[in-house]
Amino acid sequence: MGPNVLSFTHLSGSRRGQTDDVTLPAFIGSRPDLAVVVPETAECHALVFDRGGEVVVKDEGSGLGISVDGEAVKEAVLRDGDVLELGPDGPKLRFRKPGANRPFLQSLQWARPEGPVRTSDLFGLLRALARETRAHTSHPFRLAIVVLLGVGAGALGFGAWHSHKLRLEVARLQDAIRGAEKEQGLFRARVEEERQKLHEERRARETEAQEFKRRERDLNRRLSLARAGEVEAVRNDLEAARERLSSLETEKAAAERIIREYGPGVCLIQGSFVFVDAEGRSLRYVLGDDGQPRRGPDGELVLDGLGTGEVRWLEYVGTGFLVDRRGLLLTNRHVAEPWWKDAPLLAALARGAKPRAVSFRAFFPRETQGLNLTVERVSDVVDLALVRVDLRGRKVPVLPLDRSGRAAVAGSAVVVLGYPTGLEAVLAKAETTAVNSIVEASGVNALRIAEGLAAKRLIRPSATQGHIGDVTKTDIVFDAQTAHGGSGGPVLNRNGQVVAIEYAVLSGFGGSSFGVPVRYALDLLSRKGKRGG
Repeated sequence: MGPNVLSFTHLSGSRRGQTDDVTLPAFIGSRPDLAVVVPETAECHALVFDRGGEVVVKDEGSGLGISVDGEAVKEAVLRDGDVLELGPDGPKLRFRKPGANRPFLQSLQWARPEGPVRTSDLFGLLRALARETRAHTSHPFRLAIVVLLGVGAGALGFGAWHSHKLRLEVARLQDAIRGAEKEQGLFRARVEEERQKLHEERRARETEAQEFKRRERDLNRRLSLARAGEVEAVRNDLEAARERLSSLETEKAAAERIIREYGPGVCLIQGSFVFVDAEGRSLRYVLGDDGQPRRGPDGELVLDGLGTGEVRWLEYVGTGFLVDRRGLLLTNRHVAEPWWKDAPLLAALARGAKPRAVSFRAFFPRETQGLNLTVERVSDVVDLALVRVDLRGRKVPVLPLDRSGRAAVAGSAVVVLGYPTGLEAVLAKAETTAVNSIVEASGVNALRIAEGLAAKRLIRPSATQGHIGDVTKTDIVFDAQTAHGGSGGPVLNRNGQVVAIEYAVLSGFGGSSFGVPVRYALDLLSRKGKRGG
């Protein structure tokens, strides 16, 4: 190990017994391209860097926290031998500083993983023995040790086994890199697809307006040439065309005013959750004898902290909007609690498992960073939730709610604000150079992409227009285009009042969309406690 190289020894977790040598600055997290990879943590959990000759560790907004020698910290100076814990009951790492003067036996003790020694720990212990022997003994003594270790055939076999293991690890990393590159290519393709949709929608609106203007001119010409018996019919057609053109222009103006006044109060919500059992183990898929995820008697996938499959992970985006200057936002319950109707997760939660937020943030158009969210209340009747954000010192407009209960009428025009199709649509509205810069820096990590968009002030909701098709006790049906990611967005009437909160799209029924009537939101706002009606 060179004079400026630091090391982290994994005392627990899936990489228990392994040591990572790093140079500063170095990131710690679950992403495979980081300097210290710890699979059970947030993607980018912590940063270790040099500050005035001191080695400092800093929480990178993991949402899980870090502690040094049992003390929770956001940022701390590391000393030789300190134990860094990543999250509550999370993996532990021993920090080692080069050139530190310490007893030989203490150095060996520091390299020992937690708990009983396992067969899998032997290589790490031997490596630590070699490292400390080199640092604390003379050359002849080290030579004798090397000779003794090289005599046994077992050592040769062990070396061959480890070489094979390394080759498999390299192959796994190469597969991971190829998979990441493929996923990034598919993500770019989705962004380009959304860009084309935006162009087509804009052309369609322009074409419709131009067609009505052309029809108006044609009817004016026909009116001047019409015979006495035809004048009335042509005049009626002309009046209808003028009314439709005027309606289009009025709706367009209303939409422009609404998004100008209230768009900054509509946030993109980004969430990432893992789930842990009562012992703090991440829930994983249980694999059958065929290596595939096993299903229970009810046909649902089985999750367990002792499973050997992939960790159950939820990552998504949705929409929310400010309804109270104290920092209260309305959104869907399935955005605030994405496990709400997930049968395997609900079964695990009933057995004592708990959700753990890696990130749950709101990104407002005028803010350059995400703001942490907490759930205030949820409805047990409809898909609606109230969440809280700290907005002190920030100017975010509050969206007015229709408190009369009479503003939603079948046939009336509505404007829907939100983030349909998620981050792809937001990126599609940005310049290609900005998109490339963000994707290159963030890969396809939703949180990092959202942070990159916010830093460049590129978070802006989409506005789609339509009309209410039906109003029932529990639903408002409308035809404004939307998609996943728009869930939780406000549905506003022409006067800028929220009449519903979008929650579902039924693509097989003429593209109809559904919203929760605003009266349920008013009821939720008036209640106290975690649950609402």
